[in-house]
Amino acid sequence: MNFAAFPKRPLGLAEGTGTARKIIVLLLSALFFTGCFAVFALVLGPGVLEDIRLSKEGKLAVRGTVGGEIRTRLFVSWGDLKLDYTIPGRGHNGGVTSFSRNKDIFFVGDFDDSKDAQIYYMENDPSIATASYALDLLLNRKITLVVSLAIELGFVIMAIAGCFRVAAVGRSLRRAAERPEPIEVTIVRTRFYRRRQYIRYEWQNRRRRQTSVTWKQDRDPLFIGPTRDRALAIKGPDGYAHLVDSEFRPFELSEEEREAVLGGGARS
Repeated sequence: MNFAAFPKRPLGLAEGTGTARKIIVLLLSALFFTGCFAVFALVLGPGVLEDIRLSKEGKLAVRGTVGGEIRTRLFVSWGDLKLDYTIPGRGHNGGVTSFSRNKDIFFVGDFDDSKDAQIYYMENDPSIATASYALDLLLNRKITLVVSLAIELGFVIMAIAGCFRVAAVGRSLRRAAERPEPIEVTIVRTRFYRRRQYIRYEWQNRRRRQTSVTWKQDRDPLFIGPTRDRALAIKGPDGYAHLVDSEFRPFELSEEEREAVLGGGARS
């Protein structure tokens, strides 16, 4: 490999960077998980906060029945409950008053339905009520809600961070094409999965740096030597090294320039 023969001129890009497409996909992913976050926060959050209040201030209803059902898929359960209950001191001449409301709960795991369900309500606002086993599961529901929100928020952050990374790599690739510097990188690991190969490589630029590329299975790096652990990359002014394949992609060289870099011999 004749590094000195590598062209000093600005290079064209033999293939698009796909930056805009990747950013659109990542932004759509961020919007999707933002929507999931909003749904969980707005739909499940008020019910959990309401039951936290009821666990501290709730009063036991005189009579109450809990209808509806608890449905389970895998390890997630949710209930669409119908509460019918009566409380004292609200009707004519101090008689009982009847209330009815719907209640949704969401939790992970099983619950103990061996005991008869009771209904608790807020004394200052009797229309706010819940079932006793919703309070029994309150810790589970709080953990479920917090973990769900944390996971969704994490995906949103990763998608947004991915947008910035994709934009930075695309910009770095264009700068490397304008001021190319051929360097040798070390192939750390190659993994094949679903007709794709994931190549991790590293190089030295003041400190040791490492990154990876995802290529089609039939696309190989331009190896330097027979051991297939060293390959050619093009480094830009920012110090980021872009791995090239056996056809010098993603950069565009003429046939004469390729042969000169390869020293007139066969490609590794």
